[in-house]
Amino acid sequence: MAVIQMAMMGGITYKTLKNTIFAHPTLAESLNNLFGLVDR
Repeated sequence: MAVIQMAMMGGITYKTLKNTIFAHPTLAESLNNLFGLVDR
Protein backbone atom coordinates (compact mmCIF):
# COMPACT_ATOMS: atom_id res chain seq x y z
CA MET A 1 0.00 0.00 0.00
CA ALA A 2 2.87 2.38 0.70
CA VAL A 3 4.04 2.10 -2.91
CA ILE A 4 0.57 2.98 -4.20
CA GLN A 5 0.37 5.95 -1.83
CA MET A 6 3.77 7.26 -2.97
CA ALA A 7 2.75 6.81 -6.60
CA MET A 8 -0.46 8.77 -6.07
CA MET A 9 1.31 11.56 -4.19
CA GLY A 10 4.06 11.77 -6.80
CA GLY A 11 1.78 11.57 -9.81
CA ILE A 12 3.41 8.34 -11.03
CA THR A 13 1.45 6.63 -13.79
CA TYR A 14 0.28 3.02 -13.99
CA LYS A 15 2.66 2.42 -16.88
CA THR A 16 5.63 3.54 -14.79
CA LEU A 17 4.64 1.28 -11.89
CA LYS A 18 4.07 -1.62 -14.28
CA ASN A 19 7.66 -1.37 -15.54
CA THR A 20 9.28 -0.81 -12.14
CA ILE A 21 11.34 -3.41 -10.28
CA PHE A 22 10.55 -3.48 -6.58
CA ALA A 23 13.24 -4.70 -4.21
CA HIS A 24 12.33 -7.29 -1.62
CA PRO A 25 12.78 -7.35 1.30
CA THR A 26 12.15 -3.71 1.92
CA LEU A 27 14.13 -1.63 4.40
CA ALA A 28 11.25 -1.76 6.88
CA GLU A 29 11.14 -5.56 6.72
CA SER A 30 14.88 -5.75 7.21
CA LEU A 31 14.73 -3.52 10.28
CA ASN A 32 11.94 -5.64 11.77
CA ASN A 33 14.11 -8.73 11.30
CA LEU A 34 17.13 -7.00 12.82
CA PHE A 35 15.29 -5.69 15.86
CA GLY A 36 13.65 -9.08 16.36
CA LEU A 37 17.11 -10.50 17.05
CA VAL A 38 17.97 -7.99 19.79
CA ASP A 39 17.82 -9.38 23.31
CA ARG A 40 15.93 -7.28 25.79
